[in-house]
Formats: sequence, structure tokens, C-alpha cells
Amino acid sequence: MMLFSPQAVTPESVLKLNKGYSNKRTKFKVTAALQRDTQQDIEQTQYSVAEDRKLHIQAAIVRVMKARKSLKHNRLIQETISQVKSRFTPNVQMIKRCIETLMDKQYLERQEEAKDTYNYMA
Repeated sequence: MMLFSPQAVTPESVLKLNKGYSNKRTKFKVTAALQRDTQQDIEQTQYSVAEDRKLHIQAAIVRVMKARKSLKHNRLIQETISQVKSRFTPNVQMIKRCIETLMDKQYLERQEEAKDTYNYMA
């Protein structure tokens, strides 16, 4: 608590801190100045979140395919969504891009006789 005379506070007033005051029920809120994010910070954050999500989706696809060995496209998307939805709601386009990336990395391949079916290779 602060000690000061009951007169109006002026620029010449001297305020003193009462170090002997204690009360268990008194709480002080100390607010810090809010930091504003710049547009560049926002874009960088969104980019890093998107990259993290891509890796998470790829890991889920590999887990599903490792367990199933062969799976149709729609079923793979359904199972990937069910695994990933606990963290975020994935975009189907992002899942398709991740499947293509995994095919480029040779984790998956399309079946020759059924183009909508994937095989796990690794």
C-alpha cells in the first residue's frame, strides 16, 4: 500500500511505499504492455503451423498404410482425418498433397490395376 497525505496529489508530491503492510486477501494485477504482431510475424507463424500440420498428416498416413498395407483413396482420407482430428481439422486438399509427397518419397505407390488404391512400400 502507498502512504501519502490526503491532499490532492501534485507533481511535487512524494509517495512512499509502506513495506510493513501485509494482507492475505489483497491481490495485485500487473499488466504488461500487449505486444502487437507484425504482418510478417503472422505469416511466418501461419507458414510454420502449416508445415507442422503437413508433417503430422504425413505421419498419420504412414501409420495407417503401415497397418493396412493396401488401401483405397477415400478410405485412406477417412482414416487420416480420424487420426488427425484430435489435434486439428485437416483440409482434404492438404491430405492429397501429402499423399503425393509420400509417393514422391517412395513411401506409397498406386496399384497398377486399380488407380484409386495405394500400396505401402517402405
